Amino acid sequence: MIPLLPSSSALGALSPAPGTHWLAVAAMLTDLAFETDPKGRFTAFGPGKVLGRQPSALIGVEIASLLATGCPEDDALTTAQFRSIIDTICTECVAWHGKIRLSLADGDTGSFRLALAPRLAGARVAGIYGILMDLEAPELTLPDSHAGHAGDPALHHGTMLDAETGLWAARTFTEELARRFDRLEVEGQPGSLIYLGFSRAAAALRPAIALRLAEELRDTVRPTDLLGRVDETTIGLWCDGMDHLTAAERAAKFCATLPALLPQRAVITVGVGPRWPGICEETGAVMDHASLALRSADAACAQAGDDAGGAWRVWQRD
Repeated sequence: MIPLLPSSSALGALSPAPGTHWLAVAAMLTDLAFETDPKGRFTAFGPGKVLGRQPSALIGVEIASLLATGCPEDDALTTAQFRSIIDTICTECVAWHGKIRLSLADGDTGSFRLALAPRLAGARVAGIYGILMDLEAPELTLPDSHAGHAGDPALHHGTMLDAETGLWAARTFTEELARRFDRLEVEGQPGSLIYLGFSRAAAALRPAIALRLAEELRDTVRPTDLLGRVDETTIGLWCDGMDHLTAAERAAKFCATLPALLPQRAVITVGVGPRWPGICEETGAVMDHASLALRSADAACAQAGDDAGGAWRVWQRD
């Protein structure tokens, strides 16, 4: 017997509120968030690759076709059983969760916890909401503020969050960037990576500047923007859908307004690394471009000397 768990009477709580980007939010908490049509065929994904594949390669593919065949587990679902689950969810308006094994792009298989719920459109079920959690992936840990490492400048690369600012740590920020890139590639949208640097500040002031800068940015950036601590003197900001011109305007505003809010009016330099759709640039390349732009801005500050109030530069393709 395959368990089907009843949800609330109308399942209204399972439908995202208007304007809520549930896929992006869910993808921060799970390995994959997706939507399907009533036949269980993928229609949208959260940021990130889909089981090692590009999202565009799986749009319209039936999720049941990805089930690994010949699994030794006694409770492994067959394709027919899984299709029956999809049909029941869509006809009886119930939710289901269970363990499945899926085929990966490299020919291997992976064990996942899958949760499915009806996707409502008015009075009818238009498809399914789904989330996948990889049961074989190593666990991520939060920083331990009681272990005597709260001020460690190494930034806790083994954790999800930076201990000083509470922003994404460098590794997690990079992983989240890759998720955003995949999603924007499918949608044909640009994006911009903005690096805010404060390397010209005294070393003793840098922790306080990082914390104050993080607090200010949290209050001013869009909910869909991504913030992370790239290194000791750099905070990264990724903006979905933002082209290089809009990013340049934001960089100029940062240089004009942020120093007055920071300890000892610290000088801010800003580098912008745009990413255009169709170019298929990887995460490392865009981060390198933002770093080059940031170094160029820092060099401009050095040349201006004491009169420098900040500088920004945008990386441009030759």
